[in-house]
Amino acid sequence: MNKAARSVLRRIGTDPSVDNEREQRLRRDVDEQTRRTQPSSPSGSGAAGEALEDIPEEMLTESEKRHEKYRRQQAMAGRFTPAADRLPIMTSEERAARDKDRPNWNPSGFEGPIEKLIEKYKDINEVKKHLSLGQAMKYDFTDDGQVLDKSGNVIYDGEKLV
Repeated sequence: MNKAARSVLRRIGTDPSVDNEREQRLRRDVDEQTRRTQPSSPSGSGAAGEALEDIPEEMLTESEKRHEKYRRQQAMAGRFTPAADRLPIMTSEERAARDKDRPNWNPSGFEGPIEKLIEKYKDINEVKKHLSLGQAMKYDFTDDGQVLDKSGNVIYDGEKLV
């Protein structure tokens, strides 16, 4: 439908007689459906929520669909205990103790220049683990245990600092 037709229909509004006829037809269809599904049950014995479940989705109005959705959500919420009862709640002391025991696999902090790291750890593989990302990009490690800087100068020859 084009824009002009929509705006004209919006200004005119809905026709109450058409809405009333539609509601009457829906009521009749619902009554027939309930009579077919529950022929032996006395009238008024079922709850209103149960009656909405038996009605096909396309026959419900938007407000009835919304009502049914919230009714189902409330029914599901009633089946579970509150999250605070179900989930373990850690105190700040427990959280601190847990974090203290966990190793920091990828430290991104700067521990010091490579010379200090070589003096401290004495093993090139251990030094590689403690380098920051910038330091790892700045130095080149050869197979024979030497450490070279960007310009190719030897910083560590495998035994001592140069």
